[in-house]
Amino acid sequence: MRLAIPSLILFGYVVASLILFMPCRLPVKLAAGVALLAVSLKYPVYEKIGGSFIAPDLPRPLLLSMEVLYAAMVILFFMLLIKDALAVLLWLSRCLGTSWHLPFAPVRSGGLAVAALVLAAFGTWQSLRVPDVRTVEVTLPDLPAGLDGFTIVQLSDIHIGSLLKGDWLRGVVAKTNALAPDLVAVTGDMIDGSPAALAADIAPLGELRAKHGVYGVTGNHEYYFRVEEWLPVFQRLGIVMLHNEHRVLSVKGVDLVIAGLPDHAEQQFGGPGPDIRKALEGAPEAVRVLLAHQPHGVSGNTSADIQLSGHTHGGLLLPMKMLMAAFNGGFVGGLYDVDGMKLYVSPGTGLWSGFSCRVGVPSEISRIVLRAQDNEQ
Repeated sequence: MRLAIPSLILFGYVVASLILFMPCRLPVKLAAGVALLAVSLKYPVYEKIGGSFIAPDLPRPLLLSMEVLYAAMVILFFMLLIKDALAVLLWLSRCLGTSWHLPFAPVRSGGLAVAALVLAAFGTWQSLRVPDVRTVEVTLPDLPAGLDGFTIVQLSDIHIGSLLKGDWLRGVVAKTNALAPDLVAVTGDMIDGSPAALAADIAPLGELRAKHGVYGVTGNHEYYFRVEEWLPVFQRLGIVMLHNEHRVLSVKGVDLVIAGLPDHAEQQFGGPGPDIRKALEGAPEAVRVLLAHQPHGVSGNTSADIQLSGHTHGGLLLPMKMLMAAFNGGFVGGLYDVDGMKLYVSPGTGLWSGFSCRVGVPSEISRIVLRAQDNEQ
């Protein structure tokens, strides 16, 4: 499994940088190493015992414990990397005649492990709470006056499954409906499991309300769990799933095009994949809002005025944002300008249970407000 190899690399670095230098006897070091190795094997454990590393069927307390401990290892890796880089720089400076030292000795850096565990617990709590609303005003040139102030609430990457359940989703829906949006956009990765297993937990999506409807597109995770079985479920819940197609809405006498692309993962499962030309074929010359789960490939979608995406989870941890951006065309979270088209990448409303920790990258219910050029503040 591809995620097991990076995990073992993290394990090896923590052992070499911290455990080997612990001021204790060899049996204690061995015990610490074995415990850390067990944590680093999280994904194989999920696969072999839980049945799936994407949506492991494990008791919730065990799953949460594994998530916190694994996140602590990842955070500790970055802490030790920074510590060791500083140590090397200070050593080089001493070679040039300075007397600078780290504010703590390597043998006392076990305190970093405690800090990592605290941050991991906080980050896991962050990922499990009902997120706050973030309002983003997006100025579009030539936006008709009738569309000025048009609001879209974007829900992305809710990942209903092993950790996030129906009660959590009801809280998200309640916050969304309280905003009285003009339109709700669900930009993929709604589920991690089968329709039979998640029927009750996904049901609150049917309570979403918006003046001009609820629209959605598939994410990669829909294809991992028999998308053909999920599409009728989403339809019964009142979500209009857009598959390389569009709808034309009339808003105060003005046309607004809402279009959607399936995720790139569809091609791995024998489907056509995203096709922007087909999605906008026959669309009138009007403001065009495009839903696409991944920001990857956005440069080919600039015939739209604004694209709403997710998938990146905002990078999860601050030190990982640059890495996550590298795998997503340079886009990780927030508002971008792509050849004149606006792109908003949500950090996600929920989180995948395979890495359920956020530090410095909170989840959000995204409230997108369209603004005309002369109303920019």
